[in-house]
Amino acid sequence: MILLSAVKYGAICGKTRAMAGKLLKMHDYRELMQKRSVNEVAAYLKYNTNYSSVLADINEAEIHRGQLENILRHHYINDFEKLIRFSTRNQKEFINLLYLRMEIESIKLLLRLFEAGNADPSVLEESLVYLSRGRNFDIQKLAVPRNLQDFLSALRGTEYAEVLRPYALMDRDTRLFHMEMALDFYYFSKVHDMSKKLLSGNDRQIALELYGMETDVFNIFWIYRIKRYYKFDSELIYAHIVPYYYRIKRTTVDKLISARSSDEFRGVLERTPYAGFFSDNEPGAPEHRYSEFMYDVHRKRFVQQPFSVASIISYLKLKEFELNNIFSIIEGIRYKLAPEEIRKFIIGIGQDS
Repeated sequence: MILLSAVKYGAICGKTRAMAGKLLKMHDYRELMQKRSVNEVAAYLKYNTNYSSVLADINEAEIHRGQLENILRHHYINDFEKLIRFSTRNQKEFINLLYLRMEIESIKLLLRLFEAGNADPSVLEESLVYLSRGRNFDIQKLAVPRNLQDFLSALRGTEYAEVLRPYALMDRDTRLFHMEMALDFYYFSKVHDMSKKLLSGNDRQIALELYGMETDVFNIFWIYRIKRYYKFDSELIYAHIVPYYYRIKRTTVDKLISARSSDEFRGVLERTPYAGFFSDNEPGAPEHRYSEFMYDVHRKRFVQQPFSVASIISYLKLKEFELNNIFSIIEGIRYKLAPEEIRKFIIGIGQDS
């Protein structure tokens, strides 16, 4: 079994190992947090890190924030393409499946801009980067749709058009919420179903574990936010639950939905592996703790299960964490935060030497 896995994943495992060796180290983050401008960040990345190749032709003294961030996003897309070149047919299909998350988040951001009547060029550019990879999206229509029908026609030929179409005639005040939830529901359902179809044995178990935890936490956060900030009835909450449970049971979800206070909600979670996420009411703390938790999970899976689908999933997740860390540093610099304040927003920084 081990020999078969080594043969199956030998090429792509070698590639992900080489790529992981070029991820930013603790000393890189220390240096970046000391920078005081986007230009200084760009210069450090250009001359000291694996981003040198994509930044080689830019003038770091003139680059602006949006330009730098989009160059880094393109670098992440290139990582997907590199892995695909070293993949078997099923591995290729699975990597493309993972890329759906990037497309969906971009479409959600574009929908928010459209519904808000906001055509901020920098945000539009950010949203369109991940939609430029190999699909026939009508980028022009997505950027400046005249109405929702225009937006949907720009997605024609993709699964997203069909996912969103039922909400086209819904009241404008509520449709954005329903469209975003429908896209998330589609993603988690697709990953769950296709993991079973494309993978087998240990690979299937690993994928269902990693994405099972993501689904658990998605459901928990959804219930928490909707109960804290809105007054939706239980029927509507259940309608948007992703119906896959990994480390929590359906009965636990029932108790979370029926919880009458934050304390009762946390009390239910105390009996689950996700207890620590909601230990206080500090804004943003649950999401940060979840990210730290998943960073640690993916770091361990990548090291401990090299000849498996974990070499693909966990490398791409670790790279995504790195990208978001760089963006957090740039955001901290924008608000003139001290390095020790920026550090609070960085994921996995205590895990590296």
